[in-house]
Amino acid sequence: MSEIKNTDNAVRIREFIDARKNEILDDLFGLMRIDSSYTEEGRDEKHPFGSGSARALSAGEDLLNKYGFDRVKNYDNYVVTADLGEGERELDVLAHLDVVPAGEGWSVTDPFKPLLTDDGIIYGRGSADDKGPAIAAIYAMRAIKELEIPLRRNVRLVLGGCEELGLGDLEYYFDREPHARYSFSPDADYPLINAERGISGTEIVKRFSTSEAGNSPLRSIHAGLRRNMIPYSAVCVIDAGKAGINASEVAKIAASVARRCGAGLDVKTDGNVITIDVRGVGGHASTPENGLNSLTCLMEIISALPFDDEVSKLVRGLSKLYPFGVHHGESAGIDISDDISGRISSSFNVTHYDAENGEFKAIIDSRVPAAASEENFMGPLKKALLNAGADDVNISLNPCHYVPKGSEFVQKLLASYKKVTGDNGAEPFAIGGGTYVHNIDNGVAFGCAMPGVDNRMHGPDEFMLLDVLLKSIEIFADAIISICG
Repeated sequence: MSEIKNTDNAVRIREFIDARKNEILDDLFGLMRIDSSYTEEGRDEKHPFGSGSARALSAGEDLLNKYGFDRVKNYDNYVVTADLGEGERELDVLAHLDVVPAGEGWSVTDPFKPLLTDDGIIYGRGSADDKGPAIAAIYAMRAIKELEIPLRRNVRLVLGGCEELGLGDLEYYFDREPHARYSFSPDADYPLINAERGISGTEIVKRFSTSEAGNSPLRSIHAGLRRNMIPYSAVCVIDAGKAGINASEVAKIAASVARRCGAGLDVKTDGNVITIDVRGVGGHASTPENGLNSLTCLMEIISALPFDDEVSKLVRGLSKLYPFGVHHGESAGIDISDDISGRISSSFNVTHYDAENGEFKAIIDSRVPAAASEENFMGPLKKALLNAGADDVNISLNPCHYVPKGSEFVQKLLASYKKVTGDNGAEPFAIGGGTYVHNIDNGVAFGCAMPGVDNRMHGPDEFMLLDVLLKSIEIFADAIISICG
């Protein structure tokens, strides 16, 4: 297989990119203005993930047709694909056009009003995950096509519409089409991710009787948008009169705990009814240490209050298993690790409770190493949660994913990264996040976040560096030619 060995091709690709910076940004901003998070609104047989996802896929399809790619096809608004090159399909490049919900805490721009700052930072939901990387893949293929660089084998771009909520898009597509020999997805970090920890979701349910809910000073708790997002805001409503405590004392305890956690706090009082709103820092559940979990802080506030009812006892028990600032399941007895995929992360991200119906629901997100099993993970976690007072605990597990770092495919991708960036010491690594290739043999994550850069994926003020976006086009073009040329 050939690579871009002659300077002329590399220079031509770089010049192609430089001449189209405005087009690149226009195309990216067009996609970013679409709120393509999953929604039930407009969801039907023709719009399986809601109207926003379908609009983003349609916009992606328009771009692929505009640039004259071969065999552009929309698979019923699950995915859109386009081909480049003839012969056997050697490579799939998989990116997604759906996003997580906007969430709260944005300070630079509105989530769906993309902004390029004077210092070259692109802000907005989807800039890094995954619309920016998708545009990089499109322009890499466009450069090869328009510069007439020959490919002996086929590369297919797959743009999906539901990566953030279960990969139903790829399941539908791969029920109809075979996998390519190799796959990469620009859905994570450079230099290259060859191992991904398993992804586990734990759903907790507790049903309180009418008397238990009615006697509790806790009237409601609401926090979290998605399992895979560290919650920015966590809100509870307390009737202090039911506990015989002064509202000002509740506010004082809440402020003390929030200060210890480093969280923001907004307390509103209406007689004996107090609304406590804890503000943290949102982020991706695979790296909970990069966020500030408002929910676990709120649970510690509730635990510090002198409440002795059944609802408060459950919160106190769960808080002991998931105390604020503990990210590896230490208190729940599930702190496991291995040499291939690293150490577990586990975060308590969603809780919803209303005294009116007495139902308490919560969700934990865990990213588990290959060593995880029923004996050291699922069994101990379920037992701990049941002992804390849960009625039902349901744990799902999507196993680890691994491609040997010495494989020809991994080494070719690394060579392209090193060539463009000059980072000759780059090595593949493992992460806790599940990327778009988690369930695909010979699939790795390749870009687009540079080492040491937190793009705030799934959090407020998500961003992509313009320089990294342009370099990614070069890297992907080099890789495609190396593998398919």
